[in-house]
Amino acid sequence: MKQKLPFVLEIIWLLVAIISILFAIVRTYNLGFKENIMLYVIAMLASLMYGSRRYLRKTREGINQDRD
Repeated sequence: MKQKLPFVLEIIWLLVAIISILFAIVRTYNLGFKENIMLYVIAMLASLMYGSRRYLRKTREGINQDRD
């Protein structure tokens, strides 16, 4: 379970980023950009969280492989 949790968290952040950017695009088309800036911020933060989680997981996997 320990090794699966970081991967699951990565996928969750990726899904949040994808869903929020799609929702932001649809709402921007309907209402305009000013009303939806926060959705773009959420998508950017979720993308950064995905990238940082992925980087940390890959780094830890590399360290664990070096020990073996």
